[in-house]
Amino acid sequence: MNRISGDTIFVTASHDTSNGIIGVNRKGQVLSVSVDEENIVAYITNVLQNPDLALRVAVRNNLGGAEELFVRKFNNMFNNMQYGEAAKVAANAPKGILRTPQTIQRFQQVPSQPGQTSPLLQYFGILLDQGQLNKYESLELCKPVLQQGRKQLLEKWLKEEK
Repeated sequence: MNRISGDTIFVTASHDTSNGIIGVNRKGQVLSVSVDEENIVAYITNVLQNPDLALRVAVRNNLGGAEELFVRKFNNMFNNMQYGEAAKVAANAPKGILRTPQTIQRFQQVPSQPGQTSPLLQYFGILLDQGQLNKYESLELCKPVLQQGRKQLLEKWLKEEK
């Protein structure tokens, strides 16, 4: 295991300049520690060989570096007709990498099953639960809502700044 000091660290504090922490060990050495946000996800994936952890770290901290993992997981779920799970992956992917017109188009191409919510509406529902839609999502969601004559839903979402 790697250590930042061979001696016990007895005090730490936030270090805003480096977005990390500073600490003082028993010998009086001042140590600075920060996470390399550009490489942490790749390190977890390649060195620790734990892609699930890499995905969770990327989601929780909105970090890049896991784009390929998210795309692969999304495609796997989508191809296995797990549309709800695929929608969650797309919604949680950092930096909105899967919240694109192409993703919407893929959900639009899936036929609806009688008696079930369409995959496209599942996707939009998950996005709305998590926050605001982007401009593409907003436009595409308006079409079916207006076709169904449910203008009050649009008014509600506008008031909620969705």
